[in-house]
Amino acid sequence: MMNNQKDDSYLAKACFFDAQVQADWAAQAYGGDEAEKLERLFAVTGCLNGLRLLEPGCGTGRLTAVLAEKVGPHGRVVAMDISPRMVAAARRRLMRFANVDLRMGPVETMADQLGMFDQIVCHQVFPHFADRAAALKTLVRMLKPAGRLVISHFISFAEINDVHRKAGTAVAGDLMPPQQIMQRWCGQCRLTIEQWQDDDNGYLLSALLNA
Repeated sequence: MMNNQKDDSYLAKACFFDAQVQADWAAQAYGGDEAEKLERLFAVTGCLNGLRLLEPGCGTGRLTAVLAEKVGPHGRVVAMDISPRMVAAARRRLMRFANVDLRMGPVETMADQLGMFDQIVCHQVFPHFADRAAALKTLVRMLKPAGRLVISHFISFAEINDVHRKAGTAVAGDLMPPQQIMQRWCGQCRLTIEQWQDDDNGYLLSALLNA
């Protein structure tokens, strides 16, 4: 159960993302330089066929659709978002996929209902968790032994924080923690960082849960 501060935080963020549902970054299919960034993401995840994946903060399901194709008919993607309008758009986009379980709400409140996952992909969502350190612990609890956590953005660390600081909205304080803090948090959660990239193609962290 979230406390009132977290409830208020997610309510404001849900309203913010409801208003963004038609923005290009949320609504349009991937194209242009995003294709190269997707290739880098999937070079890190490796083959996903038959795996069970979790995607918190799925938005309108842009990445969810790609993940559903990657896991195939014997895999499953559990995706969720806090924004009702984003989830509604995702439901329309993902209608053809029988291997997607789409839910609304913050992952922290549903963790005990979702089961265990081979991989968790946090794409463009990690800074938006109300308590990032606590959210990381929650996500790790849902990873199978030797499971992989991926934190991905299509812009760099500096750009992420600059865009959010200048937003002047509910996401203005949603900052990506610096490298030293992420290293400490990962260590405390028994995660071994296998790849960390931060450049013009974006921010990409991949970590494995120690068995």
